[in-house]
Amino acid sequence: MSFLLALRHFGVALLLLLALFVPSFAQEPSPTLCTLSGTITEEKTGEAVISASVALYQGVMPDSANLPKPFRGTLSNKYGFYSLSSLPEGAYTLVVRRIGFKTLRRTLDITNSSTKLNLSLVNEAARLQQVSVQADRQSSLAAVSTVNIPMEFLRQMPAIGGERDIFRTLQLLPGVKAASELSSGLYIRGSTPDQNLILLDGVTVYNPQHLGGFLSAFNPDAVSDVKLIKGAFPAEYGSRLSSVIDLTMKEGSKEKIGGAAGISLISAKALLEGPISTNASFMISGRRMYFDIIGFAADPTGRDVPRYNFYDLNAKVNYRIDDNDHIFLSGYFGRDLLPRLNRPDETTFELGWGNATGNLRWMHIFSPSLFSTFSLIYTQYDFRYAAFETAALKNSKQFETTTAINDLTFKGEMQWFPVEGHSVKGGIEATRHDFTVSILNSAGILQITANPERNRPLQQLQALEIAGFVQDEWEITPSLALNLGARAAYFQSGSHFRLEPRAALAYKLSDETTLKAAYAMAHQFLHLLQENTIALPTDTWFPSTDKLLPSRSMHYVAALETYLFNREYLLTVEGYYKRLENIYEFREGARFVPGATVEGLLTAGTGESYGAEVFLNKQIGAFTGWIGYTLSWATRQFAEINGGRPFFPRYDRRHDLTLALSYKLSDKWEIGATWIYATGQAFTMPIGVLDLAFLPGLVASKNPFTNAATRPFSYLYAERNSYRMPDYHRLDLNLMYKFQWFNLPFEASINIYNVYNRLNPFTVWVDERGNVTALKQYTLLPFLPTIGISCTF
Repeated sequence: MSFLLALRHFGVALLLLLALFVPSFAQEPSPTLCTLSGTITEEKTGEAVISASVALYQGVMPDSANLPKPFRGTLSNKYGFYSLSSLPEGAYTLVVRRIGFKTLRRTLDITNSSTKLNLSLVNEAARLQQVSVQADRQSSLAAVSTVNIPMEFLRQMPAIGGERDIFRTLQLLPGVKAASELSSGLYIRGSTPDQNLILLDGVTVYNPQHLGGFLSAFNPDAVSDVKLIKGAFPAEYGSRLSSVIDLTMKEGSKEKIGGAAGISLISAKALLEGPISTNASFMISGRRMYFDIIGFAADPTGRDVPRYNFYDLNAKVNYRIDDNDHIFLSGYFGRDLLPRLNRPDETTFELGWGNATGNLRWMHIFSPSLFSTFSLIYTQYDFRYAAFETAALKNSKQFETTTAINDLTFKGEMQWFPVEGHSVKGGIEATRHDFTVSILNSAGILQITANPERNRPLQQLQALEIAGFVQDEWEITPSLALNLGARAAYFQSGSHFRLEPRAALAYKLSDETTLKAAYAMAHQFLHLLQENTIALPTDTWFPSTDKLLPSRSMHYVAALETYLFNREYLLTVEGYYKRLENIYEFREGARFVPGATVEGLLTAGTGESYGAEVFLNKQIGAFTGWIGYTLSWATRQFAEINGGRPFFPRYDRRHDLTLALSYKLSDKWEIGATWIYATGQAFTMPIGVLDLAFLPGLVASKNPFTNAATRPFSYLYAERNSYRMPDYHRLDLNLMYKFQWFNLPFEASINIYNVYNRLNPFTVWVDERGNVTALKQYTLLPFLPTIGISCTF
């Protein structure tokens, strides 16, 4: 009954949200006004062009780069669809622009109430394009903290082992940080990676990492668009606290069969795409690490060389039924596996995790002003870690953690262009979560709840999550735009209902300068539980319950954007404040013992982060790239951690400066460079030693370096993360050379990691040799040159 009552409340709340927006344009446009709509695609491949600027001018405009302000303007959506409503009959000039494509101009007479015009854009290298000084009116004027990364630019960036990585490129942006040089995880504006909503073709991916975080799980060859929203995201996104990483997979060329292949020091990869028929195309991409093959050749017994391997596979098929209907079927499959070493006389461990997703989507255009998509989505994630005792203990498991999530989701969204200046989006989604969770040590099972009926190795939990949203992108005047929306969400486990208001405002001071502000509230019903005090992978996803409340975040953002030097450069300055509530960690002294419950081992806390970001970006010309600087603070506070006092998380960085630059030397040679500077990582320092020799039952131990007996002792630590490692800085270079071989275009790259061999600390520890105690550091990656090669066909 409680579920039905909450569902009724949810429906009433959604109707109230719709009532906020519908009255302002309830009247239909005058019959004398027209609507122009269509789709924008790439001419060669037929793929949708996302975020193309569509500007409409009254009359026939001359072929000049300097044009007046357009009469109407919009952007194409993720499917290339655009719509311009409330147009008087008459002659117009249509101008379509997108970085990486030639500008398209088309004159047309609009005489029908509904005019459909599908357009194709021709590819052109962004570095060859000229800058337009005309300022298009765009429906995304109020977008805040949003960055799109061109895939061409990502290809030019330095990469460890020649393995280019989407997330490592995102780490170069202001406000985005890495936990260490080994990690591709994204710590955005003081939040952890589990608080990021990561979407691949609209499907949530729980663990988007390979090699324990060294690489992201997404093959750049299979991705056509990358969008990052660092905070205050609109109502169409939900279920996470911090930010959105929205990736779109390639659809596959509709022109001819083709592909690409490459090999680096880490993995080999290949992509194949092409038409199936005149109305259908496909894309399939695979990547595999081959260290296990090398390990088998070097050590057939499997005793000394680990046989770590990973793979990922992307596939997509799309079928065009007619101009108004498309079907898309896409999937992602990835897995990491580290088998245990063949050492029966020693303690060993094994580790593995994987993701699998599938999305069946129907895109339907109801009318020139009403666009829709409907999706049936399956998501699966599993993780397992197990440590084994020695043969003396019969090779039994000492510790094991297992987690698995299976989600089945239905999602429907609509985009409506009712009258001039309004773009309304609305949608609803329902997800059934199935959790399998187990944490086991040699003594027994760590229970998930206090319910004695769940005392079994694998414990099953289910939860239903329902959410709906509505938002209106409203161009109030040519200089003032508003994105106003709200999201309602219900989570069955614990019967939680939450309402989330969202708003973003933009005001154009001139054609070059815009002021922006945004506010957003978000909730997260799934928690990633992490044990930070032991060196074991105990990460476990766990749903909210009646005791574990949903986490909540509140975002406040203010920004200034201005174009410089004839619009070649875009300068963005943003200030932000974010408040986090009901975030969880294992409390200090938490013990994994039989009978303990996860809820009993956790402590709830709060967090806040604030700072300022400066971003200077250049995407056009032979020289492209950006400079980013962040000044920020992030703190956490838990009642049962650090004595209840606030502390800095280890990924807190006071200063962060990045340069990411690319230059085309000639038709064959290109060079890319990145330089990073960051305040040192926070860590907890031992500041004293407590002599325990007076306690009964404690005996002397041996110093591992001198073999001399030492008195039993215990370290005394300062406040949590109150000390800093030395500052981090590094220069990386990438040199690319294009050539022909066997009549195929090839591309070779030389990557140099840490050019000037900076000995950055990866970790620090206390070293004792004799009577000397000192703090030591370990450097992981010194000067490291690598190579890679790829080709297209």
